[in-house]
Amino acid sequence: MFDLKNWLPDFKNALTGFYEESLKNTLEQKTGEFKSLLEKNIAFSQKTQQALIAIALGIFLLLLIAYFWK
Repeated sequence: MFDLKNWLPDFKNALTGFYEESLKNTLEQKTGEFKSLLEKNIAFSQKTQQALIAIALGIFLLLLIAYFWK
C-alpha cells in the first residue's frame, strides 16, 4: 500500500534547520539589543520622573509661600 507518511517531505526538520541556520543568531542578537535599549529607556524614564516630581514639589512650595505670605 502507498504510504503517505514517507512520501511527504519532512517539514518539521526543514523548518528547524532553517531556524537554526538563518534565524536563531539574528533573533538572539536583536533580543539582546532590545533588552539593552529597554534598560536604557527605563533608566531614562526614572530620571525624568524624579525631575518632574522635584519640579512639581518646587512649584507647590512656591504656591504655598505665595498663598500664606503676609
